[in-house]
Formats: sequence, structure tokens, C-alpha cells
Amino acid sequence: MNKEFWNEVERLIKPAVPLKLEYRLYYNELGEITGGSMVDHSGADNYIVVTPTEYDRYFEYRVVNCQLKKIDSDAGYRVKLKQSTNGYQVVKGHAGLLLEFGETYQKTEYYEYRNN
Repeated sequence: MNKEFWNEVERLIKPAVPLKLEYRLYYNELGEITGGSMVDHSGADNYIVVTPTEYDRYFEYRVVNCQLKKIDSDAGYRVKLKQSTNGYQVVKGHAGLLLEFGETYQKTEYYEYRNN
């Protein structure tokens, strides 16, 4: 075997240089996040550099004044319930599984609105 062959083999088996990741989120003029990248960034100007956690949870944010702001996604409607002997019939242990009139289930319990 010739020397050129072994030089090429050595070049190919050298460990790759790890990529330096920069987490970017791209946004439009309304502050809505339109995309993201960690490597091979586009030439777009409208981006901010974020943490890996912010990058993974991009859908919770919008961009205001070139900074991430958490979106307030609270629906604002909550009802506290208390267990009772009458009221709304639900699947036992699952207060969110409301049974309709005439519907049956083996194990049920009842909840009603809480006054406080």
C-alpha cells in the first residue's frame, strides 16, 4: 500500500470536531416565533440567541423588544369542586370524566361546585 492511501485513511478516522451549538429562534414583525436552528444558521437578521430549554419550549414564548416573553395562556376560567353525595357524576378517581345522564360506569363518585 502506498503512503497516500494511509494518509487518507488516517484523515478519515480522526475524531470529528464537535459542533458548537448556538440556539437561535427566528421571529416575524409580530414577535411570533417562525423557526429555529442550532447549526447552519440562515442569514436572517430577526433572531435571538436562547438557552436549550427556551429553544425546546419555543411555543411558550413570543419576542418583544428583542427578548423572549412568556405567553400568558391562562384561560382565566376555573371552577373548584368538592366531593359530595350528589351533583355531577364522574368516574371514580377521575373528576374530569363527567358522565352524561343515563350513562353508566362501575365505579363513580359525585362532585359539586365549591362555594369558596
